[in-house]
Amino acid sequence: MSVEFFILTFAVLIVIGILLYNPGKNFGIPAAIIFIGVALFIGNDQEFLFVYNNPNFTDIVSQLSLVTIIFVGGLHTEFKSIKGVMKEATLLSNLGVLVTTVALGVFVSYVTPLSITEGLLLAAIVSSTDSAAVFAVLESKNLKLKYGSDKVLEFESATNDPMAMILTLIFISILENPGELNYGEYILFFVKQIAIGLSVAFILYHFVKFIFKNLKFKEEGLIPIFLLALLVMIIELNSILGGNPLISAYLLGLSINTLQFQNKDTTLHFYNSLAWLAQSVMFLILGLELFPDKLLAAVPNAILPTLFLFFIARPAGVFISYLFIKTPVQKKVFVSWCGLKGATPIVFALMPLLHNLENAEMIFYIVSFMVLVSLIVHPLTLKPLAKKLNITE
Repeated sequence: MSVEFFILTFAVLIVIGILLYNPGKNFGIPAAIIFIGVALFIGNDQEFLFVYNNPNFTDIVSQLSLVTIIFVGGLHTEFKSIKGVMKEATLLSNLGVLVTTVALGVFVSYVTPLSITEGLLLAAIVSSTDSAAVFAVLESKNLKLKYGSDKVLEFESATNDPMAMILTLIFISILENPGELNYGEYILFFVKQIAIGLSVAFILYHFVKFIFKNLKFKEEGLIPIFLLALLVMIIELNSILGGNPLISAYLLGLSINTLQFQNKDTTLHFYNSLAWLAQSVMFLILGLELFPDKLLAAVPNAILPTLFLFFIARPAGVFISYLFIKTPVQKKVFVSWCGLKGATPIVFALMPLLHNLENAEMIFYIVSFMVLVSLIVHPLTLKPLAKKLNITE
């Protein structure tokens, strides 16, 4: 397959995805299912097109896209709108992810050929919710929820990826070194990921604040490029120092939103478009990475874990997180069900493949199946459930 043909095909797929998104949004269908579906339907195993199988390239593009999306999510979030729900959303995005991972991981080890550590790895990969999917569904369904439920879901989905990513990396390390369970090392790795991620965001924020205060840009188009260069710095600095780029990206975006700077509205519009480009590219390339026959073969092993995640593991994570906060039961039930998955778990599921772990392909396709089911089922059921629980404004 020539590079020219691949680029042309990719551009055509983006055009098709965009044209399908407008009618799809009216039904609350997330962009992820549309773009992944287009790539899955047209891509691998179709003789008239091509076969794409390049996990390394897919991982690089997806990681860059994911960091961009997280940064833009923070950049478009006003701190005052989430201030009142930060405590409960932080518990959900950390304790909730941990509980979901343990519960689902143990269950997976009993109902699939995967070991307990492989089950925990799979569970960590799929434990986070997708911010783009949550935002899209709440907006398309015009859901205004009581008790700040919508703000909780938005902030949780924007901040639970780092915990899922850290747990994923830890379980990969355990599988690569099965006889060397150094718990102190894993705890240090966890702390280091968070501490360095926070530090990078803190330093870059104050650098940006100083620049915006003391420098007037001669061309307004230079401001988005300046911030884009900082985004690349986030990725590389965290890679070199051992921090978590998702933490840095979200916090830097959230912090920059609090500043008043030259041509701010123009910059926000630019990054809104950039986020859409990142989503489109990431969803399509992940869809192209899937082989339909292998996805179908994974269904028998994926059905029970999917049901367990939706009805037991995710609710367990939510209800245990809310032990520390008093809130209505109907809110807990709704938040439990609103565990929309998106492209992020598929991106994380590439990591075992890149590390050549045993059963990595099985994990990848089980995760992909769970994501696709979530993207179909959850958008269709959220509004009826919200009305049933009487939590809509």
